[in-house]
Amino acid sequence: MKNALVIGGTGPTGPYIVSGLVARGYEPVILHRGSHEVDFVAGYEHLHADPHFAEPVAEAIGERTFDLVVASYGRLRLLVDVLAGHTRRLVTIGGTVYRRQPLSRPADENAERELSHKLVARVQETEAALLARHHDGTFNLTHLRYPNLYGPRQLAPREWSVIRRIRDGRRTVPVMDGGLTLESRAYVENAAHAVLVVVDHPEESAGRVYHVADEVTPTDAERALAIATAMGAEIELVDYPPAAGRPAYFWGGGRNLEAMGRPGPPPTHHKLLDTSRIRAELGFTDVVPFEDAIARTVEWYLEHPLEPGGDDEERIGDPFDYAAEDAFAAALNAFVEQCEGLPFAGVTLRHSYDHPKAAAPAQKSD
Repeated sequence: MKNALVIGGTGPTGPYIVSGLVARGYEPVILHRGSHEVDFVAGYEHLHADPHFAEPVAEAIGERTFDLVVASYGRLRLLVDVLAGHTRRLVTIGGTVYRRQPLSRPADENAERELSHKLVARVQETEAALLARHHDGTFNLTHLRYPNLYGPRQLAPREWSVIRRIRDGRRTVPVMDGGLTLESRAYVENAAHAVLVVVDHPEESAGRVYHVADEVTPTDAERALAIATAMGAEIELVDYPPAAGRPAYFWGGGRNLEAMGRPGPPPTHHKLLDTSRIRAELGFTDVVPFEDAIARTVEWYLEHPLEPGGDDEERIGDPFDYAAEDAFAAALNAFVEQCEGLPFAGVTLRHSYDHPKAAAPAQKSD
């Protein structure tokens, strides 16, 4: 039987990757820190080591070799050195951070990266190091770029901000700029399926970098409304301009790494990924459509709610300060009422084409 080392394995996509590898005839070995376990993969061999450091990983794997390694966690630039000689086939998973694209175009794999943040610059350096080890023959390597994921077992699930409000009896959800921001994301099972498609095509995917994201990209507002529908609730979106939209700042969590720690509102521009390469070259498709994915996400967090005020909620950065939200909403309503009383010449919207009710007389020619 073939064997596969999965570095990570107990996070959002790990259990689905492990299950898919087993279905493909692999015997999985899961290497992770051991800080939490998942019943889904409990029956397979586990190695406990921190993949952020080379020495414990090297000690854990010893002299073992693997037909395949999937590295979905840890410091990849260190792991490639540790794994040299232990496998020929390596699939790595990283993130996506790009400069704002002109005309809101989706970013393809060759788009210019945003290097103003040192952590983002390290992402770029890591990818260069990974691909160098493919080109020097150390590995047959494929690298996947995950967007923000959604679904079970997220470290800071943005959906929880909407789920908890509805669960707490709230029927208003704050958004900025109409909640019209588009952000490419991937449901966990779809992201895991992308990894498995790469595993199925070792030659076609050799040395390639692929974007992973769902085919459907709803707006923030549509996500909130879909969550409400899955919970059998009706909600009203309270729309703020970013400068006055502090109750809605949670929507920026994890979205713009280069903006983390900076004062002011998070950006609301679109963040779209072009996934045509993996779909065309490897036949990748979504295995779970958005409507089902958001329903499964809601079901998971209703069954596994975050502790109010606990560490997991703090990672989201949402204070759930409902008294303040009501005060902001009242101020917004007062502003709208004030604007309604201001004199204004008005804008008249009309169709640009004529709609005659009878034929006009023929015009005489000169």
